[in-house]
Amino acid sequence: MKEKLLCIFVCLLLSLSFIGTISSATIQKKSMDPEPIADYSHYVFGEYFTLTTCVPCKYSHTALKELYAEGWHPFYYITYVSDVNNNSRQRKNELNVFGSPTEVWDGGYKYNIGGSGSTEEEKTKFNYSIIQCGARDVWDIDLDLNVTWLGAVNNHPEDGETVVPIEVVLNWTISEMKIDVDVTNNEASDYDGHVHVQVTEVESVWYNDKFDKPYTFEFKSYAYNDDVPINASDTWSETIYYDGCDHNDADDPPNYFDHITEDNIQVIAIAMDKDNDKYVDETAGFRVGVDTDPKTFNVYFGDSYPPPLVITNGSAMKYNPFEDLNWTTDYYWKIDVWNNLSELTPGDEWNFTTRGNSPPYPPTPKYPQNGSGHAPIDTILEWYGGDPDGDDVTYDVYFGEFSPFEGPPLVANNITNTSYDPTPFGQTLEFNTKYAWKIVAWDEYGLNASGGPWCFTTQPNYPPDPAHDPIPLDGAKNVSVNASLYWNGSDPNSGDILTYDVYFGPNPDPPLVESNQPENYYDPYGENDMPIFLDFYWRIETRDMEGELTPGPNWTFATGLNPKPTPPEIDGPTRGKKQIPYNFTFVSTDPDNQKIRYHVDWDDDIIIITDYYESGEVVTLNHTWEEDGKYIIEARAEDWYKAKSELSTHAINIPRGRMSRYSLFLELLEHILDSSPLLRYILGV
Repeated sequence: MKEKLLCIFVCLLLSLSFIGTISSATIQKKSMDPEPIADYSHYVFGEYFTLTTCVPCKYSHTALKELYAEGWHPFYYITYVSDVNNNSRQRKNELNVFGSPTEVWDGGYKYNIGGSGSTEEEKTKFNYSIIQCGARDVWDIDLDLNVTWLGAVNNHPEDGETVVPIEVVLNWTISEMKIDVDVTNNEASDYDGHVHVQVTEVESVWYNDKFDKPYTFEFKSYAYNDDVPINASDTWSETIYYDGCDHNDADDPPNYFDHITEDNIQVIAIAMDKDNDKYVDETAGFRVGVDTDPKTFNVYFGDSYPPPLVITNGSAMKYNPFEDLNWTTDYYWKIDVWNNLSELTPGDEWNFTTRGNSPPYPPTPKYPQNGSGHAPIDTILEWYGGDPDGDDVTYDVYFGEFSPFEGPPLVANNITNTSYDPTPFGQTLEFNTKYAWKIVAWDEYGLNASGGPWCFTTQPNYPPDPAHDPIPLDGAKNVSVNASLYWNGSDPNSGDILTYDVYFGPNPDPPLVESNQPENYYDPYGENDMPIFLDFYWRIETRDMEGELTPGPNWTFATGLNPKPTPPEIDGPTRGKKQIPYNFTFVSTDPDNQKIRYHVDWDDDIIIITDYYESGEVVTLNHTWEEDGKYIIEARAEDWYKAKSELSTHAINIPRGRMSRYSLFLELLEHILDSSPLLRYILGV
């Protein structure tokens, strides 16, 4: 029933939209293309609002281009692509424009809302609006606009900069213009005005209409936007420097206009009357340059003044001296710009000074300190380094047993870290031995500084600690017949390597069953089970790499029945999306309060075994599925003595993303409303 109602409503909206379109088209056909008037009161200003996704907007855009090219009326227009430029969006909001295409004339004196689907019908609408605006009474003002494209700017290094690296590459841009605006009030009373100076691209570099033609006079940003009160018979003047490298579309992230070129820019200035709804009183446009690009560059550079010419008619906006410059030296440079009409724009003269160079800081020991004792046999050497100029520094390491006759040998060179492990691959230093080391630091230009030699002595050997933390616990009952033995070992000497002798059996004085094993666990019966209801005795003797032996305490346990943990409770989402991590919780309890671990099969060829957790502790695991599908998570709980619970499962669907009917309906409705201003007006949206 809901689906039928939805279809009926959509059909009704489509019918209303179609009827509105027919009515609009009928009205246009009845009207004649109006003739231009004899005397226009001012240059009319048109503002065209569009979207990159708007299909009917292409007819409005074509109509504007043809009207402007034919020169029937004195007018300028600007294109606002409001879905990709936040500056355009702000102007759209100022004029209360809701749909596209919409054309606003003279700051809101006339509106043309919606598209007709025909270039000729759009031209008819625009003709009528332009003529009505051109016949308006406006404030008597003169608006003068002049734009001069500047030469090389944004020079790097900056003029007068010091401490410049000797590898510097000179670079510059040619994206700045000088804009002069004059507004003269010819009336006998004060003018309460507002001035826009807007930078547009004659043909947009970034955005095309649905005919795949570049948008024309596409708005980039304001060069000036402020109130301008002018006294009677007075003139307001302003000089503006506009650099595309400094301006952007105010989106997130912003797109800067450092790409603009002289022969593709038109600046448009508008004077609006604040006391008359901000309707436009005058418009002026200035096409900056035609056939002026590309530009070429004469580069002057050297350590003498004036600098010599080093490149003639180069095309790149950078210059690499190719060889390192000299330290602490003054250099001079300038860039002359030639346009495609062989017109020269001389450049300013700039200078910079290269930095000096000092050797690295002499390294100093961080650890171990010079003359220290009791250093661990796995000591890692650490030192302080660096460079006063911020240069990259590498280090040579000298290390070895102390000798009163010669320094330590070189063991590593050109390392970038300020640490060094003298005992890689599991090796260690000798106990109770004196070592010497020094560090030589090198900067990237070949200057060096040395630190050391320094000395330290390693600690003597101490016997290992007794084995501790037994599993099964000492005196434990009902231990599983397939349990393994676990313990922890430690040693006062950091880096000492331990091995273990295992004594185990059903006698109070158990026999040696394994010697010098490195692992801290032992499986007493392998694949077989221990006898049930039997007392077992065991102990561990710990040996270090010097042969020092420390016996451990005697431990005992008794085998018996080991009840299974409860099947784990699995909680988590039942639907999700691929490549997104989801959290699931697992919890089980053990009747003997033993620690529990979980075996989890995620049903995508990934199986994990967790660490051990306390009985009843909630465990959170995270997983991501890479493909769509229905997955059955399987999990078992296992206690310390390997008793496993029954299987628990949890299903999750990872569906393919698709648009809901509601989303499709909203998208269709928005398209209908954009295409039918009449329907939008009726519905009040």
